[in-house]
Amino acid sequence: MRLITFGDSWTAGHGIETDVKYKEEPFPHMFIQKLRDMNSWPRWVSDKLKCEYVNLGVCGYGNEYILKDLKETVENGFINKDDIVIVMLSYPYRYKSKDTHNVVEIYLLIEELLEGYKHFYFNSFYPSFREEDVDTKKLPEYFINPDGCVSDVLRKYEIKNDIGVWEYGSRSVWNDEKNFYEGDYHPNLKGYKVIGDYIYKQIINKL
Repeated sequence: MRLITFGDSWTAGHGIETDVKYKEEPFPHMFIQKLRDMNSWPRWVSDKLKCEYVNLGVCGYGNEYILKDLKETVENGFINKDDIVIVMLSYPYRYKSKDTHNVVEIYLLIEELLEGYKHFYFNSFYPSFREEDVDTKKLPEYFINPDGCVSDVLRKYEIKNDIGVWEYGSRSVWNDEKNFYEGDYHPNLKGYKVIGDYIYKQIINKL
């Protein structure tokens, strides 16, 4: 059994590093990329599951890119039936002018690809179907909290514990929308550990 994860920068681990000079660098020096990969939430979930992990998150990805990578990975036979697959969906309108599928179509295509595999969905920082005509109450139980996202978990954790969970020492970034850009904030190391703990608790009884 392995944990195999797909997503954008919130899966790739952007923000793990402490030097703010990397804030606008989705593909920095290999050392920083490895630091991100090895300390993002997939690592902390796999630690709890006591299994290996493969983090296929990529900074800057939209959902159509995630779909493409997932399709190639499945069709090349890299995913085994006993693996656990987690897809953390990105902001659904990041590349709206270029995408050939909307978020509902992408979700249905991913479902086809992952039929027969143990898999789960999470939203990163924006509910995927907020603007779509989707009855989220009818989604399968392995789509975890479709009306919310893991950034909500961080916000609540910070408020409750007064501990920073955002990159480069930022605090309460969800209230700071001056010059705000979609995706322009990420967890720090503590934040990714909190997300990992949350994801583990959400999936463990469903496996």
